[in-house]
Amino acid sequence: MRSARTSATGRLQRFTLPNGLRVVLAPEQGTGVCAVGLRYGVGFRDDPPGRPGLVHLLEHLMFRGRPGTSDDPGAAGVPGRAGGYANAATGQDSTDFHQVVPAGLLAGALAAEHDRMAGPRPNAAALATERDVVAEEIRRNVTGRPYGGFPKSLLPPLLYRSYAHTHDGYGDMAALADVTPQECQDFFDRHHTPGNAVLTVVGGFDPETVRRLIGRRFGDLPARPVPPGEAPPEPEPVTDRYGRHTDPLAPLPAVCVGYRLPDPAADLTGYLAHVLLAALVEQRLRGRLVARENTAVAVTADCGLVGGPFAARHPVTLACTVTHTETIGTDAVVSALDAELAALAGHGPDPDELLLVANRWISGLLRHHDAPHVRVRSLGAFELIHADAALYERVPRLLATTTPAAVVRAARRLCDAHRAVLTLVAESRHPRTPLPHREALG
Repeated sequence: MRSARTSATGRLQRFTLPNGLRVVLAPEQGTGVCAVGLRYGVGFRDDPPGRPGLVHLLEHLMFRGRPGTSDDPGAAGVPGRAGGYANAATGQDSTDFHQVVPAGLLAGALAAEHDRMAGPRPNAAALATERDVVAEEIRRNVTGRPYGGFPKSLLPPLLYRSYAHTHDGYGDMAALADVTPQECQDFFDRHHTPGNAVLTVVGGFDPETVRRLIGRRFGDLPARPVPPGEAPPEPEPVTDRYGRHTDPLAPLPAVCVGYRLPDPAADLTGYLAHVLLAALVEQRLRGRLVARENTAVAVTADCGLVGGPFAARHPVTLACTVTHTETIGTDAVVSALDAELAALAGHGPDPDELLLVANRWISGLLRHHDAPHVRVRSLGAFELIHADAALYERVPRLLATTTPAAVVRAARRLCDAHRAVLTLVAESRHPRTPLPHREALG
């Protein structure tokens, strides 16, 4: 098999087919399963203006597969017949498909991804069906549940301004009502190219055998131009931004404060300090508001709104969300957050506190990666987004060596930054403190 690039780092093998498809192999001896992931460098930030949700809709069409191929609708294909697992997801900058199958059925799983990459060839009936599925997903996950879309769909329009960063990736069904099969096919042909994708295989297999199999299976797909994958830069906000959302289903009010983070590709060390800063803030706020003051019921602080902290290109968002009782309002929650950030910026975390938080974060990451479908997705994301699948294995060590001084710098950066403050009002309930309106939501 002729390849344009071949490299090996630890147990990982990376190579590129002549058509531009990047491949990452992670053989694991002693396991009877294999996971296959195919991640494309197109996400909902790439939705065309006027078509919010087109990438998500196309994900559904591609997952459905083409009649007469090895990939039947949903889990009825290779994984479903073997008791395995298959799923897909649309992120900000990528779309990924993943399967877990018995090792003996790896060839069939690769054939299914080949068929998917060859193109969905949608018809009007399939498009109408998947549009209904997307509408039901929106009802189930956003409009029909408490706190649906809070904060990942509601915070970006407040923190950012450009269409790429502000529209809802789930989709607008009115905007998608007149999408045609040809429009979907044309978008697929432009964006879902071999050169804009990473194929990852994890599990019990012989690397040389699988390399040859991939070369034969995917080598017939023609190379196509790779579209530019970066959204235009957006200026930093020059003032804090405030917004309000009324939720008719939420039992309690909530607040989310969002910050823009440094570019993880340009400053990974600084970015990881913000990851641990978020964990420290979450732990401290939970102890303060939930355990001691009994004024909140839930606190989270996460880097990355969709797919985790390593699944998106710049800009990445840190979102601190507090679900609280009616005894306090937005101002009290934000003041508590500011106090904890100021303390970390002024004195830093105690080394033992930082070590505990880092160990918890790393152990949670490693436990999460125990699942084959998570490992295959993470490797694909690191290769596609960060051009280095081996970061998957280095990130725990980098987190473990993050210093208190690095966390101090991250905290000072957030203290000096302008942010977005989004208040969720439980319908028929009234916040006890008025919401400031220095800049309206819009």
